[in-house]
Amino acid sequence: MASIDELKSLVSTKMGFAMANQFMVELPSDFGRSGGFLGQIFSFLNGNEFNLLCASATLPGRQVFTADRRIGMEYQKIAYGYGNEDVSMSFYMLNDYGVKKYFDSWYDSTIADDQGVAYYKNNYARDIKIHQLRKPILNKGVDLGPISVNIGIGQGTVYSCRLVDAFPTTISAIELNNDLDGLVQLTVQLSYTKWEPINDSQGFLSVAGGFSGGLSNLLG
Repeated sequence: MASIDELKSLVSTKMGFAMANQFMVELPSDFGRSGGFLGQIFSFLNGNEFNLLCASATLPGRQVFTADRRIGMEYQKIAYGYGNEDVSMSFYMLNDYGVKKYFDSWYDSTIADDQGVAYYKNNYARDIKIHQLRKPILNKGVDLGPISVNIGIGQGTVYSCRLVDAFPTTISAIELNNDLDGLVQLTVQLSYTKWEPINDSQGFLSVAGGFSGGLSNLLG
């Protein structure tokens, strides 16, 4: 049985445990934005907005399909293909409903409701990146009203993957109720052709955020 010192040594040599709240998402920036110079600025802000407002995301899994093969009196499983699991992401909503409008625009690039047709896949399929990050060496938190922004120094990428030709297949309904401090969230399910691990290192300086406890006081 391993001792506590051996566990501490292993954790230290591997730079600590992976933390579920250290992640980053990169979504395409060409939906719901105008072109030109201002469009480029909005695209940059849009990408950072999604990273700040992303409440949860899932790294993709993979299932191997098998069939039974008989060899003599013994049955063995053999692989004949694989399947990809859909990925889901949840986002906090602000009062401009920018996240909802973004995915509505993406949907409009996928399906033309008024014409009753679907567009070609190259019209709406885009690559998405998801990063598992390492906890920064130095982390400084700043509260900007209801949003808590963490500025990390020395942060690194533990694992990154790319969803190839991804697009939203389910944009969840938004539940509204009379809870005084209830936050609105939008959950999106994304399908894709395949996923692949990539070598993608994030910058030495990183910015992430979420809603702080100050929101309860603000709404109260």
